[in-house]
Amino acid sequence: MGVGRALFAGRFGAVLAGLSLSALGAQAEPTASQIIERHLEARGGDKRLRAVKDTRLRGTVNGSGEFLWATRAPSAFYLEVRSGEGPATFAFNGRAAWRGDAQDGVRTMTGAEQASARAIAIFRNRGFVDYKKDKTRVNRLGRDTVDGRSAYVVEVITTAGVRRKVFFDAQTFLISKEESPGDGGTEEILFSEYGTVDGMPEPGRIVIRRPGGETVDLAVQEAAHDVGVDAAMFDFPRQEGAPFPKFTVLFAEVLRNQEALATARENYAFTQTDTEIDTDSRGRVKEKRERTYEVFFMEGGAIRTLVAVNGHPLSDEEAREERERVTKVIREREERIPKAAEKKAGSDDPSLAHILRVCRFVNPRRERFRGRDALVYEFEPSPDEKAHGRVESWVQKLQGTVWIDEAAKGILRAEVRTTDSIKVVGGLLISFKPGASFVFEQELVNGETWLPTYTEVNAAARLLLVKGLEFRRWERFTDYKKFKVDAAGVAGDPAAAR
Repeated sequence: MGVGRALFAGRFGAVLAGLSLSALGAQAEPTASQIIERHLEARGGDKRLRAVKDTRLRGTVNGSGEFLWATRAPSAFYLEVRSGEGPATFAFNGRAAWRGDAQDGVRTMTGAEQASARAIAIFRNRGFVDYKKDKTRVNRLGRDTVDGRSAYVVEVITTAGVRRKVFFDAQTFLISKEESPGDGGTEEILFSEYGTVDGMPEPGRIVIRRPGGETVDLAVQEAAHDVGVDAAMFDFPRQEGAPFPKFTVLFAEVLRNQEALATARENYAFTQTDTEIDTDSRGRVKEKRERTYEVFFMEGGAIRTLVAVNGHPLSDEEAREERERVTKVIREREERIPKAAEKKAGSDDPSLAHILRVCRFVNPRRERFRGRDALVYEFEPSPDEKAHGRVESWVQKLQGTVWIDEAAKGILRAEVRTTDSIKVVGGLLISFKPGASFVFEQELVNGETWLPTYTEVNAAARLLLVKGLEFRRWERFTDYKKFKVDAAGVAGDPAAAR
């Protein structure tokens, strides 16, 4: 069948091809890796899968409506379902995910929902072709049955902690079902009635069972590869209405507000809670650590006093030792203030100014976020800008989404991901792998300055080129109060001046 043809051929060809594969493993149960290897063979092989640049499926929904399912390499995915309740859309364009329906309108996804959408989009495009390179963990869970047929069950866990169960038909090694957990329950997607398109198996029927009992039955009537799916399809829909502010003027105001933050935060004390988790080979939480600090800034640097561990206050003796440690830190900070100022002037920390210079901002839209009117932009490296220095070379390996308070011109939230490995040379050499994600949120405090409220890191990295690490860390900043340090520079509880 030629490229782009829309008719199915050989409905059961893939099933017969898979019978010889299953015979190879008749003597012993295959491992997760062996199951995936046989699945890739059944799909046409690594080379053929990599050659497909886009896929488009069309058909009916529950016998009457219409749907469009499309992918575009390397990571764009689009699903639109049109039924009696109006259109519902889910999409990821490589930078950001969005969804829309008649009830809630169109919105950009955030947090775990965004991470899950990204994982789904990558999987719809590449399947298991690069799972080892991406450091995706796979674990065989045993067997189950799907529509009366035996299936191998493999748990799949991305480096961002997104997990799903994939069911492979024990005879064909094609995927018969996926299960994805979410806040509202588990979503099931069943694939059946495979036929061939350009010599590769594609499902003729896709049934989505959502939490709450909703079932969406997609009957594929047209399927094609490499038809030139337009990249614009995956972008957030263009909005009508008030024009967007001039980009350079807007970000000049945002930049001024961010630069003022370093000075303003020295007038505030706050509580900081750090949470870290370690996971086992299956992505399950092995250990969780939580530390709570009282924090204020002194000459650009944070002074943190530990007050609780895992929700339990320090003992009297531990608190005394901590106060002595902090007092020593303050005295040392006072002695090296000139050096600290020099270091600050030549800081290697990535900043908004770096991002503005070497990145381009696209797909502007207006949304409500945390009860505020926000301007939302996606950003990615600009091909026309050359990086100057190490920091800008890092920034050119970032992409993401930023939410800006339209009235106050401050950053409400930023979600950032690495597109390539980043080597950070400091006290230790750490190399962050592609797909590391970072989240930053802040709010307007006392109507006068933007201060952080939340940060999050989910990353796979290598320490000193030897030890593999997975960072899963959250920081929450609460209870901001104005304060003044006494003349002696003594720590202790800062005096709150409300």
